[in-house]
Amino acid sequence: MKSDNRLFHLLAAVIAGIGILAIIVVCVLKYMPSGKYMAPEDYFGVLGEDEAAVIVQDHVAQERALILDGSVYLDYTLVQRELNPRFHWDASVGLLLFTTAEQTFEFAPNSTAYTVDGESFDAGYEVLKTTPSGMFLSANYLQQYSDLKCEAFDAPARVLVTFGSTQIRTAQMKRGSAVRYQGGIKSPILTKVTDGTQVTVLDQMEKWSQILTPNGYIGYVKNSRLGREIETVTTETYYQAEYPSIHQEGRVNLVWHQIDYPEMNAELKQDIKNMSGVNVISPTWYFLSDNEGNVQSFADASYVKRAHKKGLQVWALVSNFSEDVSTTTVLASRQARQTLQNYLVNQALELGFDGINIDFEGIAQEAGYDYAQFMRELSILCRKNGIVLSVDVPVPMDFSRHYYRDELGVVCDYVIMMGYDEHYAGSDIVGSVASMDFEITGIQNMLTEVPKEKLISAIPFYSRLWYTQTMEDGTKQVTSEAVSMARAEEILAAAGVTATYDDATGQQYAEWTNEQGQFCQIWLEDDASVAARAGLVREYDLGGIAEWVLGNQKDSVWAAIQSGIS
Repeated sequence: MKSDNRLFHLLAAVIAGIGILAIIVVCVLKYMPSGKYMAPEDYFGVLGEDEAAVIVQDHVAQERALILDGSVYLDYTLVQRELNPRFHWDASVGLLLFTTAEQTFEFAPNSTAYTVDGESFDAGYEVLKTTPSGMFLSANYLQQYSDLKCEAFDAPARVLVTFGSTQIRTAQMKRGSAVRYQGGIKSPILTKVTDGTQVTVLDQMEKWSQILTPNGYIGYVKNSRLGREIETVTTETYYQAEYPSIHQEGRVNLVWHQIDYPEMNAELKQDIKNMSGVNVISPTWYFLSDNEGNVQSFADASYVKRAHKKGLQVWALVSNFSEDVSTTTVLASRQARQTLQNYLVNQALELGFDGINIDFEGIAQEAGYDYAQFMRELSILCRKNGIVLSVDVPVPMDFSRHYYRDELGVVCDYVIMMGYDEHYAGSDIVGSVASMDFEITGIQNMLTEVPKEKLISAIPFYSRLWYTQTMEDGTKQVTSEAVSMARAEEILAAAGVTATYDDATGQQYAEWTNEQGQFCQIWLEDDASVAARAGLVREYDLGGIAEWVLGNQKDSVWAAIQSGIS
C-alpha cells in the first residue's frame, strides 16, 4: 500500500512538473519577441525588373519607380499628385511642360533635347521616359526644381523621397532595436536600427512609436528604445522656387462692375458718383466665346482713362459662363490657353488697364491640373509685363479641392475668396447668402493654403428672398430671387415687416406670408452685416476686400467698409 502511495505521489509530482513546465513554455512564448522577418515582397509588394518601391516621407506610394543604368525615374502620376505638380503632361501637344516663374520648359518623351521659349537645349539625359507601364520623370531633374531629395537603396530596390522646408520630429535611438511592421513584439521585423541612429518619429502611442528609418522603412519601435528628447526640426531646404508678386500699398478694396453690353461703360461716372474708399474696379468685360480660347469683349479704353482719373486701378474680369463653351476643352488645349492668355495680356497693354481677374467657375474635377497650368502660364506673361493677376475661387469645400488654391496662392498676386452663395439660386435649402460662420470658416480654411497678404475676402451686396409654397399634395416648392439692399428694404416696407437680429447668421432676418400664400424669408445684407464682414479683413490681416456687385449697395456701406478694414 505504501508503495502504491509513493507511486501515486511520484506521478502527481511529474504531472505537476509537466503542468508548470507547460505554463512556463506558454509564458515564454507569449512574452518572447518574435524574431521572424517580414519578406520584402510582403512589405513593398512584388517588384518587376528595374522596378523600385517608393517611400514618400511617411508612406509607401502605390506607384513604382524605375532604376535604369543607375538613374532613378519616378512615376509621373506620383510626381504630379504628391511631389511637384508644376510638371504637367500636355496631351494636346504630346509634351511634358515644366513652368517656373519666368518660363516654360518643354520635354519630348525619350529625348535628351528640350525647348525653352523656342530655343533648343540638350539635358544630357532623357528627362521623360515612356514605357508600356506609363511615363517616368528623371529624379535627377526633378530634384533640381523641387524642394525634395531622392535616395536609392538596394535589396530590395527602393527610393526614399523626403521634403525640404518641412517640420518633422526626430529622435536618437538610445538602444538598438528591431523595427516591426506593427506595434507589438509578435509583429514581424522589417529591419533593425543601431544605437544612436537618428529616426523620424511619425506617430507616438502609449508604448510604441511609428518611425521612418534613414533607409526608408516605416515601422514601429518601443518607446523605451527611443531617446527621451524628441525634437521638432525643419528639414534642410533643397530648392526654393521664387515667385515674385505685385502688391499694391495698403489693402485692396475692389468692387466688381457688371458690364452686360458695351454701352454700359459710359455709366461708370454715374455708378461711382457716391463711391468712396474703393481703389480697384473690375469691369466684367471678357467672356470665353468658343473652345479655341477666343473671347467676346465689351472693353473700352476710355473707361480705363476715366477710372484712372478717379484714382482707381482697373482689373478686367474674364468669365466662362457661356453654355456654348467647354472650359475643360479650352484648358486642356495648349493652343487655346495661349490664344486666351496672349489676348488678355495684349488687351491690358493696349487699353492700359492694370490687372486681369480670372473668374472661371464650375471647373470640372478632371480639369483641375489644366486650370492650374493655365494660371501658371498666364502668371509668367503678367509678371513680365507688370500686370496684376488675380483669381476668384469659391469658399473651400471638399468638392473644390481641384482648384489647387495653394498653387494659385503661389503664382497669382491675389486670390479672391467669393464668400457668398452659402445658399444659392435653385437650391431647395433656404438660408443666408453669407452667414458670419460661413465667412469666418472660409477665411480660416483659405489661410491654410494662401498667404494672408494675398487673400482678398469678397462679400455680397445682395440678399436672397426665399418663397416657400405649400402645394396641394403637401409638398413644398422653394424658389428665390436676388435683391439689392434698397430693394430688400422696399419689400419689407411693403409687407409691413420689421427685421430682427439673428444670432446664428449675424444678420437681420425677416419672415412673413405674402398675399399669394407663400412663406417668405430673407437674411439681409446691410451696413451692419457689411461692417462685420469687413472687420474680418482687419482681424485676419488680409490683403483686402471685394464686393459683388456695384449698384446693389446702399451708399452708406462705403464708410462701413472703410472703417472695417482700416
